[in-house]
Formats: sequence, C-alpha cells, structure tokens
Amino acid sequence: MKKLLSTLAAFALVATALVGCKSDSATAATYAKVGLGVVSSVDDGEISTTFVAVGLDSDDVIQYIDLDVAQSTPGSDSEYTETKEERGDSYGMKDYSASLGNIEDGGEWYEQAAAFEEYCIGKTGDEVAATEMDESGYATTEDLTSSCTIHVSDFVEAVVKACENAEAAEADSIVLGRTMSNDDEELDTTMIVFALDSDSKVVTAILDIAQIDNEGEILETKLERGDDYGMKDYSASLGNIDGGGEWYEQAAAFEEYCVGKTVDEITATEVDDSGYATTEDLTSSCTINLSSILEAVSKVQ
Repeated sequence: MKKLLSTLAAFALVATALVGCKSDSATAATYAKVGLGVVSSVDDGEISTTFVAVGLDSDDVIQYIDLDVAQSTPGSDSEYTETKEERGDSYGMKDYSASLGNIEDGGEWYEQAAAFEEYCIGKTGDEVAATEMDESGYATTEDLTSSCTIHVSDFVEAVVKACENAEAAEADSIVLGRTMSNDDEELDTTMIVFALDSDSKVVTAILDIAQIDNEGEILETKLERGDDYGMKDYSASLGNIDGGGEWYEQAAAFEEYCVGKTVDEITATEVDDSGYATTEDLTSSCTINLSSILEAVSKVQ
C-alpha cells in the first residue's frame, strides 16, 4: 500500500474511511488471526482508554488495524460519551496541530490516528514495539513525524497487546464496535471485535470492557482481571448458571453465541427492559447485562 502522504489532500482521503486500515494485498485475502489490545491510564481525573483491533496474516504481519481512544473526565465539563474517532472534526486539534509546523495545515486527531494505522500496516507487533519515541511518548521516526504528532506510546502498547492476544480467525473481514458511558466517577468502554467470513457471519468474537474509575486504582479490563473480578459467587446465587460464572466466562459464552450469526442477528438479541438476555441460548450461560454490549455491536464498522 502506498505511503500515507503528509499533505492535506491525503488526510482528506484518509478521513473518508474513518475505519481501520487494510493493505491492498489483504483485501481479498484471509486474516489468520484477530486480536484486541486495551491500555488505560488516568491523569488528574481524566480517564483514557486506548483500544486497538488487529487482523494478522499467517506470518503475524498486521494487515488490518482500527485504533480509537475513549477519553473522558466523569462528572465534569470534560465528560464525553463519544470516542475521539467518533468526535471527528469536533475534537478540535487541527489548528493546534498546524501551529506545530510538522503537518501542513494541521491534522485532526482521527487523521493522525489514521496515519499511525497506516504506519502499522505490513509490520509485526515486534516491529511496532520498536517504534522510536522520545521520553514523552512522541514518535521520532521519520515515517511518523510528518503525519502523526500526537502521543503514541499508548498506541504502541495497545497494538503490541493486540498482536500478543490474537486468536485464530480465518476470516475475510474484521469489524470493531465501541461505546462509552460515564457513571459518577467511572468511565466504561465496551469493545467488541468480530472476524467475519465471506457471508458476513461471525467466525471469531472478542468482547471486553474497560471499567476505570478516576482514581486509577484498577487499570485492567474485565477480561484481564479474570477471576479477580469477583462475579462468580453472585452469579451462582442467581441460580441460572450451575456454580456461577465469572465475567470472562460469561463473556466467552456471549462470544460463542455470536459465532455463526450476522451482526444484524446479534443486534436483534432479545433482552428485557433492564438489558438482560431472555433468549434461551444465553439465559443459562450469560447473565451479565448486555445493554452496552449490544450497543457496541450495533455500531461495528
């Protein structure tokens, strides 16, 4: 794939996509693996959750990538319910970016994120990990300095995690859905990745939620917390799942439920007024609330 140019015209071309990048060679090819990587941080009450979906070929080379950041300060004037990519031009970075002089006429956040995605295409996770940065986390490699002047250290870490976490897929396309919400002093970011076959049916699903409070006491996602999340006993008390199910186990049940279905079929999953599944395929294995999960599914791109 051609290198992303640093001109305004090239940025406009990237902006029309607003989706993860693919290499030309992977358009008709199969993705051998799909992965999701999540990195969260808290700075003076502001919560940032960076998440990346990747599609790898059989040599573990990145052929698809979609990167986004959920950033919000719950309970303040800086409380947001859209990710940086979703905010588009309203994010308001372009003029400041132009003042730095590296990018002609400046680059909005989503445009610079697209440049970083393009930089990752054709690289392995290890090669992305070797990206040269200064002590503040800004890229110093020539491939990025003229097109991506935003902080990239979390991008790199999330890409590396996504590659390390990658699961077998054998898929024709990959899509990522995301949604975020504020709850008092907490930011919840729900992410779901689908690897699809040629009939647009799910062959692999990856679900995760970053539930981060503004003190930053726990930065791991629900999936990463594993048994420490502590849902099993409460789940057992409900009586639906014999012995109870931890969050990651119930998430795995939902992922399995998605396999073989289209996105539209998953979006149509029956739930009650509170967002809990009522379909027989889920009631005995997944009693977690599906409201944000189904919202993320409805927003896949």
